[in-house]
Amino acid sequence: MGLLLAGGCATQSETLRVCSGKATVAEALRTLSARVQEAVPVWANGHAVLTYHAPDRKKPERHSLDLVLRFDPPERLYLQGNVTAVPKAVIMGANEEEFWLALRPKEISSYYIGRWQEVRDFEGLVLSPRIVLEAIGLVFQPGAEPNAASWTLENMGPYDILTRQDAAGRRVKRVWVYACDYSVRKIEYFDPRGRIVAVARLDGYEPVVEGFRVPTRIDVVSTRPDGRKDAVAMEIRSPKTRPFTEQQRQFVFTPPDANSFEHVYQYEDGQWVPEQ
Repeated sequence: MGLLLAGGCATQSETLRVCSGKATVAEALRTLSARVQEAVPVWANGHAVLTYHAPDRKKPERHSLDLVLRFDPPERLYLQGNVTAVPKAVIMGANEEEFWLALRPKEISSYYIGRWQEVRDFEGLVLSPRIVLEAIGLVFQPGAEPNAASWTLENMGPYDILTRQDAAGRRVKRVWVYACDYSVRKIEYFDPRGRIVAVARLDGYEPVVEGFRVPTRIDVVSTRPDGRKDAVAMEIRSPKTRPFTEQQRQFVFTPPDANSFEHVYQYEDGQWVPEQ
């Protein structure tokens, strides 16, 4: 299971103009929640570099991928990564009920699939459907009003920093928002012990339509307990909007067949469980 994440990451540091942040948690959450209503379908291509540690290999695997990205708001997502010798080497996707990640390189040949209702916030994949959905702009689950009581707000330099706690008071997620335009620049995800399990950095925002922008650079990095790092660096090119037909939705946003993969994992009770 070489693409599962664990560990931490250092805080992002960059020089930005300082603007006044939001005065209250409720105001900050309302501003971010509005992006769910502004979202439009996105069609884009791009490039990614995927670095991960395959089982029983000391050195990391590194793959350069040509990307195809499709997003149908609020929850349908498709990301395809191609290499010269392996078309559809990576397929990541999501619909209203499920999410999946299929990896065809022969050294890993793995397929992960789970249901959203089982996920706390982050499902533990370096190519994470949840992270990509949140990076595009859906920091909150569509249709769910964020509970201001579970969030705190801190103003630090150019950022508004929103931190969510669970019922036990443990940090679950921390969102760094650039106060001048309220674009999300970094999202940190925590495990139940309070350790950072993933960090997504977002930059290069471009408008798709007036009122809705997407980042064209998405970097996800994780450090394992043994110090090894898994990472994906994505560049999204020329995002445009175009509606999907119902036939396209059924074809694009449906999980692939699991039979062609050597290893298949189901997400159960917060863990990836191999199928027997």
